[in-house]
Amino acid sequence: MTLKQRFMAVAFAVAVALPLAAKEVPQQWEVLDPSGVIEVKYAKPAPRLSTLDGKTIVLHWNSKNNGNLFLDRVAELLKEKAPKAKVIKLYEVDPSTNKIAGSLAESTRIANIIKDMKADLVIGSSAD
Repeated sequence: MTLKQRFMAVAFAVAVALPLAAKEVPQQWEVLDPSGVIEVKYAKPAPRLSTLDGKTIVLHWNSKNNGNLFLDRVAELLKEKAPKAKVIKLYEVDPSTNKIAGSLAESTRIANIIKDMKADLVIGSSAD
């Protein structure tokens, strides 16, 4: 056996033996929750209306298919069942609100439009 072959044999033996001779150490893992902490804020629900007479009802549609047809029917029924209520079809009065808001700023803008109408009740439809 040549010197080079002996060297290669020893190197191979060491490479094989070292991992077997090493002491095993248990792994330690730290598990993190990537979702973070969410603070839940509760709001007191609005009081129920005892009557619709004299109330302003705003119908809001986010432009999804046939939601306006549903709200048109709701408007018909409200006029029939609560003729003293004022029914506002927001989707006809202000078409800029006929969308999925997509941002806090746009949601706030639409909510402020409804607020300015002094709505006692808002009925929304997405019609998915």
